[in-house]
Amino acid sequence: MSEQAGPSSGAGLGEREREGTIDLLGAIAYGAISGFSRMAADSEMARDLVLKRALAGMAVKEFHNHELLTDHIVELGGDPVAAMSPFRPAFEVFHARMKPRDLLEGLVKAYIGDGIATDFFIEIAKYVEADSRAIIERASSNHRDVDVIVQAVRAGIAEDSRRAGPLALWGRRLVGEALTQGQVVASEREALSELVLGLSHDRPGATLEEVGQLMQRLTDRHQLRMGRLGLAA
Repeated sequence: MSEQAGPSSGAGLGEREREGTIDLLGAIAYGAISGFSRMAADSEMARDLVLKRALAGMAVKEFHNHELLTDHIVELGGDPVAAMSPFRPAFEVFHARMKPRDLLEGLVKAYIGDGIATDFFIEIAKYVEADSRAIIERASSNHRDVDVIVQAVRAGIAEDSRRAGPLALWGRRLVGEALTQGQVVASEREALSELVLGLSHDRPGATLEEVGQLMQRLTDRHQLRMGRLGLAA
């Protein structure tokens, strides 16, 4: 990946909009490389060879998503490391507070935590210019095959039904902590907030009502994921 910006796909963006877009791309890119590291670690814990192989493949997809996003940051004239750095503390706080004790908790974290993050970024991508939106949607759709995770979690619960209650609580804690850290980031990154609210460009931003509807959609999708795992939301 070149460190020099080529023909900028964001040539028509105002400086504040470009800054907010790079912020968003930086957050997603850091999430992708963080996901790569965690998925690779989960693969190491997996004793079942089918699951180990699947998790390793998912980690590779995460790294490819990371490269896709950082390449676009360069196209916009940004520095990927500088773009990702502001989001590192929030991710580290989340992972420190939500450290899985075993593979089963790690799999629930991958499915629930990363799922709601992906949903959130796709929602926010509606408020960026077309090229960046396409990149975010592509990186989000090039995601792990969650069926492998779902099957492994359900098999673990079937093997020991006593795990269902604690895992359900774990899933609820994950989504609560993810939303908390997301709000912290949004409040600290003014350009990103202005991007979503439409203050940095001519496209319509999100109204307070639309923000509320967005949160409801995130909650609804979380409940669907919990149900798919066989856990009470």
